Amino acid sequence: MNNVSPTDQNAQVQQVTGSEPKDAVHFLDYWQILYSRKEITIAVAILLILTGIVITRRMPKVYAAYSIIEVQRETPNIDIFGRASLRYDPIFLRTQFEIIKSRPVIEQVVREAHLTEEFGMAYGWKATESAKGVFERSVALVQKRTNLSILQDTNLIVIEVRLDKPERPEGEAAKVATRVANTIAKVFSDYTRAKSRSNIETALETLNDEIKELDRQIAATEDSLSQIRAENGIVIIGTGDSGTEVIRRQIVEISSRHTTAQLAADAKKSKYEQIRALDPDTAAASFGILIGDTSINQLLTDRLKVEMSIAALRQSGYGDNHPDIRQNLTVYSEISQKINNRVATTIQALRLDWEQAQAEADMYKRQLDELTQSERTVSASTSIQLERLQSDLTMLKERRKAIESRMDDERINLAMPKTSVEIIQQAQVPEVPLPVSPNFALNITLSVVCGIFFGVVLAFFVEYLDTTVKTVEDIERYLGCATLGIIPQKVRLLNDEKARSKNSEVYRVLRMNLKTSKLLGNGKMLVLTSASAGEGKSTSAFNLAWVCAECGERVLLIDADFHHPRQDKILNLPMEPGLADVAVGEATLDAAISHTAQPNLDFLPCGLVSSSGVYSLMDTDEIRVIMETLRGKYDRIIVDAPPVIGVSDTAQIIRLADGVLLVIQHRKYPRALCRRAKDSIVSMGGNLIGAVLNNVNASHDSSSYYYEHQYYYYYYYSGSDGKKSRRTRRASSRHSNSASSEKA
Repeated sequence: MNNVSPTDQNAQVQQVTGSEPKDAVHFLDYWQILYSRKEITIAVAILLILTGIVITRRMPKVYAAYSIIEVQRETPNIDIFGRASLRYDPIFLRTQFEIIKSRPVIEQVVREAHLTEEFGMAYGWKATESAKGVFERSVALVQKRTNLSILQDTNLIVIEVRLDKPERPEGEAAKVATRVANTIAKVFSDYTRAKSRSNIETALETLNDEIKELDRQIAATEDSLSQIRAENGIVIIGTGDSGTEVIRRQIVEISSRHTTAQLAADAKKSKYEQIRALDPDTAAASFGILIGDTSINQLLTDRLKVEMSIAALRQSGYGDNHPDIRQNLTVYSEISQKINNRVATTIQALRLDWEQAQAEADMYKRQLDELTQSERTVSASTSIQLERLQSDLTMLKERRKAIESRMDDERINLAMPKTSVEIIQQAQVPEVPLPVSPNFALNITLSVVCGIFFGVVLAFFVEYLDTTVKTVEDIERYLGCATLGIIPQKVRLLNDEKARSKNSEVYRVLRMNLKTSKLLGNGKMLVLTSASAGEGKSTSAFNLAWVCAECGERVLLIDADFHHPRQDKILNLPMEPGLADVAVGEATLDAAISHTAQPNLDFLPCGLVSSSGVYSLMDTDEIRVIMETLRGKYDRIIVDAPPVIGVSDTAQIIRLADGVLLVIQHRKYPRALCRRAKDSIVSMGGNLIGAVLNNVNASHDSSSYYYEHQYYYYYYYSGSDGKKSRRTRRASSRHSNSASSEKA
């Protein structure tokens, strides 16, 4: 038995695991994870692709129609007064957006296009809704399915209508969408003309009422003049008293100022009331026209750009929770708040301006009243009264004349033909209607991208949750011991001739690593154990014994697993007499040892023992004597021992052995269990010389590198034609035997 102190053992393990720096994470490490989990990645990708195909197939086909209109401020076709001025105004166009999608326009579209009956049948509303309900839902549907956009740097508005029903016959929705788009353009044009004419007619009615009121005041003033003249017998009024001349001139001047101030106050009041009656967006768009303030246009332009960006993102399929849409919504809210604040501030300023103007007019009015009272006090003669009435009459007539001139202009303006909305292009039904949604290629592309992405994420997540031993580095990092061998999957027993040339080389490498192990030294007795059952220790023990025998060593294979013996079945030899029979004195050692088909390999089965005697059999002096006796007869003793965890009789075998080899099943048990097995071996006094990573998937895992590149090599040879060729060569058992014989 090779005695190695714990200090020396820890030092050698540290030399294996701790002397070299940790490798940095490489791209190939990530690729290896994906490759090892490729089934998950492919399955998720295929699942999402199939889901995308199914959803795309089940999505309703949406057809679109486009009409283009030109919208500009209303001006007469013939500019008689020279006041027409056209310029690009995005705020004006944005206002037209809201008008086009407003309820009065859409309601008229539903009526003219007879959509209530069509949508009611297509969507099944007629069976569940009243006539009013069907109409309301039709209006809401048209508003929702109508999209408006501006052709860049133009006054052209594109009206897009998207519909998915009716679906039969195929493409019928395209015809309905075309009819709706053209009807929207027509109704909006008619609505704009009717609204413009209605505004002018309303203004004319207001001016006409004002003239009637002035006519009444003029008549009343003339009656007063006639009455005073008649009462006093005055035919022609003189210049009046000179003592009142200065006061009269002041009265004329203050009266003029009062009139001007009052007119200005009335104008400012009218402007204030007009803007206050508008909503903030309309008011902001009207600043340039009503008050000549264009400084807010930049904010309106910025908000329009943000809104167009949001519309573009939504049209691309992003939801309201997408980071870009949420950021744009925040910017849009901030700009809208600034516009609302600016509108509120402007309205407040207009109100203050009006109040100041009205205060000025009231001041002049008070001054005028004071002067008038003073003039009356100075001179109460009739001529002064007549002069005042004559002045009022003149002022009323001038005011009436100005209003009549304005009415004449408005009547001409009303009679002149105007063009504010022009239909540039009507929607057309294509010969072969093609749906604009769903986009099969785009949806499948997104499904592929999402499938690969989520497959990769799931692969890394599963890898993160996997705490089993996967690589040589895991053994060295978590167990602190060297990896002496890597056994690939589907390794067969070497007593099968077909399996020897393919699988024997990995065990030859394991044998060479054992011979050069400083921890094992010249020890003969090697115990193979594992943390739990099913990790391949029995197969590894047998194949290692077979390879050692092939290399010329005299080998004894001992099956010491009394609970689940397996070596007798592998060799097809009787299980008794065996180790248990020798230990209890029922058989001799020579009688218990059997010869195998391999000349240098002998076998000592476990024998038969009652279940109650298993737990005390190994901890006897007889077992120690047997092992010492066998050391003198064989070059190598390989013991197939029970698992370390859960079996008590493994401890004695471990203490008697020169070295312990821990077999670890690849990706089977958690690292914590393997670490516990390693600690148990050390605490039992065993000499753990290393581990064997078993059942490695050579096509998936990174550990396959060792298997692929250590056991196969290329060489060049010269053929009969003198040319060099490259051939893959695998070390055969014959070459190994000859090499071992030469070394011996």
